[in-house]
Amino acid sequence: MMIEQIREILHQQPFQPFVITMTNGDRYEVHNPDLVAIGRRHVFFFAYPDSDRMAWLRMNQIVAVETLEPAA
Repeated sequence: MMIEQIREILHQQPFQPFVITMTNGDRYEVHNPDLVAIGRRHVFFFAYPDSDRMAWLRMNQIVAVETLEPAA
């Protein structure tokens, strides 16, 4: 289940950036675990620089969660 993968990645030490891919092809890169919250049916993504905007990602529309290469 994708939600369990997201929880595991968020709690890894050290944190490794990851990307969430949606059914429509949208991709959300997570570079800070403090900018993601997990609800019952949504993942809340707050990582829009210099903005109060957020994205509500429906759990049933998440198709992939992949870790990214750490910054050099």
